[in-house]
Amino acid sequence: MTPNNNVILSRVRLARNLKDHPFYIQNKEKAREIVKKVNTALVKADTFNLYYMSNLSPLKLEEMKERYLISQNLIENYENGAVLINQDESVSIMVHEEDVIREQCFLRGLRIKEAYEKLDKIDDELSKKLPFAYDERLGYLTACPTNLGTGLRASVMMFLPALTESGKIRSVIKRVKELGLTVRGVYGEGSKAEGYMYQISNEVTLGITESDIIETITETAKEIAELERRVQETFYQKRRLETLDRCKRAYGILTNSALLSYSEFLELMASVKLGANLGFLKFKNVEALDDIIINARPMILCSEYGKELSPVERDVYRAEVVNIKLQKIKE
Repeated sequence: MTPNNNVILSRVRLARNLKDHPFYIQNKEKAREIVKKVNTALVKADTFNLYYMSNLSPLKLEEMKERYLISQNLIENYENGAVLINQDESVSIMVHEEDVIREQCFLRGLRIKEAYEKLDKIDDELSKKLPFAYDERLGYLTACPTNLGTGLRASVMMFLPALTESGKIRSVIKRVKELGLTVRGVYGEGSKAEGYMYQISNEVTLGITESDIIETITETAKEIAELERRVQETFYQKRRLETLDRCKRAYGILTNSALLSYSEFLELMASVKLGANLGFLKFKNVEALDDIIINARPMILCSEYGKELSPVERDVYRAEVVNIKLQKIKE
C-alpha cells in the first residue's frame, strides 16, 4: 500500500492582503476594482473563469462549497466576494474572503510540494500587479494572527479506517499536535471525520519557512499512511471473514438500494474503500471511488440533476447514480 492509497487529496492555501488597503473592503466599487486587478494579473498564469458570489444561485454556491472551491466566509460576503477557478478546478482564487486574497491548489494523492510549486507561480504573478501587505519581522500580514508569516496552510486529506477502528487514532492525533500540526474533519475546523476521513494541516505559519511546512506535512502523511498499512494488516487479519462480509455487503447495498441517505452512503462507501485497500473488492480505478463520494454530496447531486431536490428525491437519485457508477468501475 502506497501513501496515495490513504492520502486522498493535497491542498495548499496562501493568505494575502494588499499594501495600504484594509483587510476587509466594504466599498463595492473598490472591491470590484480589486477583483478586476486579480483577474488581469492571472492572465499569464493560467486560464481562469471569474464568478461573482452575487451572480450565483444558492444551489450553485453550496455546490461550489462542497467541492472546496469556495468557503462559507466567501458566501457570506455575498455582495463583494468573487472567485476565479481554473479549467480543471485544481486552483481557486477567492477574493474578499477573510483576507483580500485566498489562493488554493488541490491535487489528488500526496502531492503537497507540487501543489505549492503550482500555487507559488500564481502568487508570483499576483504580486507583480498587486503589492502584498508584508512586514520584515512578521512576514505576510493577515486578518487572522495565526496566518502571519508565510500565510501558508498545507493539508492532506487521509482515509484512516484501521487507525480509527483500532482506537490508535487518538495517539496519532496527540503525536501530530506535538509536531505543530492539527487534525480536523473533511470540512475543516469543527467538522467531523466522516467516513474515516481526516484533514491534517499545519498550525504554525510564523517563524517557519514554506519548505519546512511542506516537508513536515509530507513526511507526517507518509508516516501515518505506513502506520495505517501496518495496523490494517494486523487488525483486519484477525477479523478477516467478518471484514470481508462487511465490505461485500456494503457493495451489495450500494448497488441495490432504492433510497440512499448521505450518512448511510458515507458509512457504506468507507467499507467499500476499505475492501478495495484490502483486496477484497476489485475496481478498475480505486481513485474513482473518491469521485463518487464527492459527487454524491447533496448540492453537487442536485446540480448534476439540474434542480434542487427534496431530501427524499436526493436519496432516490443518489441510489440510482451510485449504483450505475460503482458497477461501471467494478472489475
